[in-house]
Amino acid sequence: MKKNAPLTNVYEFLFTIVDIILVILAIYLSYMIKFNFNPPRFNYEPFIITAPFTIVIYLIFMYVYGLSDLIKQSISEIVYSVFLTIIMLCISTMAVTFFLRAFSYPRMVILYSSIIQIVLLSIWKSFVWKIKRTMYGKKDVIIIGSTNAEHVAKKILLKQNDLYNIKYICHPDVNKIVDLINEVEIVILCDDVKSEFKDYILDKCLVEQKSILIVPAMSDLALLGSKLNKIDDLPLLRAKPLCLTTEEKAIKRVLDVILAVIGIVVTSPFMLIVAIIIKLSDGGNVLYSQERVTDGGRNFNLVKFRSMKMNAEKLSGPVLATDKDPRITKVGRIIRATRMDELPQLLNILKGDMSIVGPRPERPFYVDKFEREIPDYKYRTVVKAGLTGLAQVLGKYNTTPEDKVRYDIMYIKNYSILLDIKLIFQTIKIIFLKESTEGVREDISLEEMIKNRELDIKIYK
Repeated sequence: MKKNAPLTNVYEFLFTIVDIILVILAIYLSYMIKFNFNPPRFNYEPFIITAPFTIVIYLIFMYVYGLSDLIKQSISEIVYSVFLTIIMLCISTMAVTFFLRAFSYPRMVILYSSIIQIVLLSIWKSFVWKIKRTMYGKKDVIIIGSTNAEHVAKKILLKQNDLYNIKYICHPDVNKIVDLINEVEIVILCDDVKSEFKDYILDKCLVEQKSILIVPAMSDLALLGSKLNKIDDLPLLRAKPLCLTTEEKAIKRVLDVILAVIGIVVTSPFMLIVAIIIKLSDGGNVLYSQERVTDGGRNFNLVKFRSMKMNAEKLSGPVLATDKDPRITKVGRIIRATRMDELPQLLNILKGDMSIVGPRPERPFYVDKFEREIPDYKYRTVVKAGLTGLAQVLGKYNTTPEDKVRYDIMYIKNYSILLDIKLIFQTIKIIFLKESTEGVREDISLEEMIKNRELDIKIYK
């Protein structure tokens, strides 16, 4: 099967060069506007001095906010990412000018350049997105799995239907599966496919140079970060233990304390305002304490701003919040949407019960429930629970517990201080994304989705 040639590294490099040119050009134009095309040397020199720092900082935040990987984003997401990148660049530029003592760098130039950069980069990135989408096209896909194939198919239909055309949904035991694979460009293997069959399909796809996507099982996740080893001439893979070293724990704790103190100082005015609004809205308690589970399976009392009615679970018992949950107050909807209800957890972090980044702490009731239903769920508590995490950045509130576990294990296996810092900045991005805080929904069946959209998807069971 003939495939479209992917964008080469040369093209990606050229796209990045254009990014840098636009960033610098915007600053130059701002100087021309500010000083009527005749900027004084005294004011212009700081621009020359700080330009290398500006470029490096832009490239860092471009990577953090996903501007180096556009193809799966929407135009609105790209513009939002550009906005956040430039805001961070603006703040960083002011910090750099302070530390370099470049006080003659005009603040109005920074403001003008930020506006111009947002406009130019939004247009440019949208153009690049269109080019990449055109070159990528829409790929025919087969999803292979038993009970989990429907879950994967619905995810594609809801969010990636413009990139992937589901042609077949197939049970692994179907005899004609090889013929079906030959008709598509991408094969997606679910995690409930047996290892022998997975090896067979992998071999076929590798030989035929066909793209393959795999929903990882624990055996796949265990190999993340593996290092090559050997016994005599026998090649081996050493699986990294699912834990943090003593040094990593110590460094992580220092970072937690520093960021928690800074966070409390910076957000204290906002927390005071939120507390007053909650009290005035219904006269109930401002804070809400709830038992949660952290590292080693130990329980602690997590503190949040109350977003639900008083005694919301008195009759129902533990229940996950749903979309448009009637228990959530009007004020609660706002503070949940902006994640401000989570701010008091900075005190839990300072105390040592939580970390800034880690798996979200769950209630003992659900921990017991999920550990019975999901064998890998127990691995979440080998590190401290976190205020944010990989599952929160890449997933949503209504992401299934199974998928959240995969994200949490991936985080533990790939842990580094740089990953923590990256996730902290990415958390800023998702705060204002509505879908990241959606409650659990009763999704329609796959058959209904196919019928409503009038799709031609063949299902083989």
